[in-house]
Amino acid sequence: MTNLLKDLANGLDQMILQPVAHRHDQFIWVEGDKPWIQAFIPNAKQGETLDISQHSLFLSDFLVEAKMLWSAEGNGIIKSGLWTEVTESGYSLNLEAIAIVQNSQPLLVIVNKSDEFAYRQRTLQSARELMLANDKLLEQHDYLHNRLLTILKSPKVFSDGVGSLAVAIEHAGFAVMILDQQLQLVTENPAVAELFEYNIQQQRSVPTPRETLLNLMRTQLPEYERIFSTGSSWSGEVCWMHPPHTLKWFKLAIYPVTHESTQARNWVFFINDITHIKYLLQRNEQLTFQDPLTHLPNRHAFWQTLQQRIDKQEPFYLLYVDINHFKRINEFYNHAEGDKLLVELAGRLHRSLKKKDFIARVGGDEFAIILAGVDCEQDCKKITSRLLNVAEQRFYTESGEHYQVGLCIGATSFPHDAQKVEELMKFADLSAYNGRKHKTSSVQFYSQKLKEASRQRIEMEGALVKAISNDEFELLLQPILNLQSGKIFKAEALIRWNHPEKGLIMPADFIPVAEQSGLIAPIGRWVFERSCHMLKILQQAGFQIKIAVNLSPLQVIDKTFFDFVRTCLEQTQVDPAYLTLEITEGVLVNDYRQIHHLLLRIRDMGISISVDDFGTGYSSLAYLKKLPLDFLKIDRSFVQDIVTDDNDKAIVSAIIAMAHKLNLGVIAEGVETHEQRDFLTLNSCNSAQGYLFSRPIKLDALLTLLADN
Repeated sequence: MTNLLKDLANGLDQMILQPVAHRHDQFIWVEGDKPWIQAFIPNAKQGETLDISQHSLFLSDFLVEAKMLWSAEGNGIIKSGLWTEVTESGYSLNLEAIAIVQNSQPLLVIVNKSDEFAYRQRTLQSARELMLANDKLLEQHDYLHNRLLTILKSPKVFSDGVGSLAVAIEHAGFAVMILDQQLQLVTENPAVAELFEYNIQQQRSVPTPRETLLNLMRTQLPEYERIFSTGSSWSGEVCWMHPPHTLKWFKLAIYPVTHESTQARNWVFFINDITHIKYLLQRNEQLTFQDPLTHLPNRHAFWQTLQQRIDKQEPFYLLYVDINHFKRINEFYNHAEGDKLLVELAGRLHRSLKKKDFIARVGGDEFAIILAGVDCEQDCKKITSRLLNVAEQRFYTESGEHYQVGLCIGATSFPHDAQKVEELMKFADLSAYNGRKHKTSSVQFYSQKLKEASRQRIEMEGALVKAISNDEFELLLQPILNLQSGKIFKAEALIRWNHPEKGLIMPADFIPVAEQSGLIAPIGRWVFERSCHMLKILQQAGFQIKIAVNLSPLQVIDKTFFDFVRTCLEQTQVDPAYLTLEITEGVLVNDYRQIHHLLLRIRDMGISISVDDFGTGYSSLAYLKKLPLDFLKIDRSFVQDIVTDDNDKAIVSAIIAMAHKLNLGVIAEGVETHEQRDFLTLNSCNSAQGYLFSRPIKLDALLTLLADN
């Protein structure tokens, strides 16, 4: 038995000591003869009594707890945890002490953990390297995505076949697959066949890489239906078990692309093999279930925990949290600042929850939260309100700049809404997605009404795609009059949708869907192009009036928009001095730097700029002073009651006075009565539009009105 104990001690790299009876500062070295022991306790000999506390301050502190264990009744064990000891020769040892009492027999075991410590450090270093590699991967994705976006939007793609696409993706450092609207293959690079071990000559009977990937997504992603039905981008991981023995993990990024020429949608898939990363993480239990950036539990840990909570059959709420416009922050400040935001936000959210709650990072900018024991929507609202408050506090960059973010939170209840993991995640994800129609933070609870609204929105999106192809839109013009002269000097272009079955659909009913789906880009370009043609007709008829075109927030961040405007002006040969672009007030704040650059370029072309719906947004004088603007449009909500409401009178008068101080023209919207017109004229408002003067009318009607005017 003694030889067995000796072999065991050496095999486990341990030093075993036995306390001397009633003298717990003294120990007898029982077993273990590795060289590190002599380095730790110089001149020690087996079988002799040692005072080991004098060799280590850390061990001396641990012995206080050990003595209490040895003096107590019964069996027990305590561990010191890992500590580093530097020997007299300067060699570092990573040790752990274990105090044991078994059948009244006390023992002290000192274990050499240096090899394990070095392995952990290598693993953690690898995890840090993986994070850096992931940042590089994201940059590669963004670069290639933007390049493909430019190619896919070009009409030449369809005349040249897929040649341009093939060249763009052939030498990418990862697999790239492009599908059409029906999820059929358009083109892929050679890395796809290599990744999926696919040989078309030898394996005609096996699924293609496209079929394999879509099947993996269908079975593993609760977001699958939502991604393709709503045209959303997505990134995450899928696992492929390839018979008979291959197991691969893929990092997958999906981007939707809308073709301007044919209005058909394409899907770009970026696929990276991260099997070696998963293998590395699985060798460290902590990293297997932990997100290396935020140190929160990861998606795998969350799904496991969610199933455990369901098995307990105790009520809870599941929250799916998405950061508004996170990609924009990454693009504007860089990926390092984006990572910093994720880490800080994760900390804020975590500190706002109870200990029994559970939070995990389940996607690039997505978190999931289990609110334990919450069975009431009102209680859930209190918690989500707290989460929104901490998230909306300022974030600071390394250079001292600050910004704010909003959250879209989708909430679903167990067991009321669903009883399965997949359904709960699917419903929470759908709820969060539905909340994105709000410009700021939002909380959306799952309901059958929400599900029906989502179905209707998806149907409308499909109808919008057809409307673009079938030219179902119509552009009307609403005259804007100079209040002093009574003459029409401008008209605002207003879109209408003539649905073949439902009839006339107003912008308020379809523009939000177009903005969520990305279809606002081709619609907005159609409006601008059509406005230029109308302006050309007006000028040829001898009427030198301006046309104002509304600009969507998504057009502001579209890097190709300026080039489109310039090309359109060249093709139509209209004078840009007779065009005005209208932007909403919120865009000035949300995208200040980008819009400042865009507006400067637009103004240099000769196009004037107007701020639409002024007074309903942020009303920041700083932005009005810094940006190159020409007009403010007072929102109709203030004009409606200016005759009877003293507050509205004061607000409108103040806006007019402020605008004139800034050398800006003022246009009042929604003027319907002579009293409203008289008040605006008396307070020096420059111009107005509304039903008092004219409803939105067709171009022919405007030509007649101009002739009479």
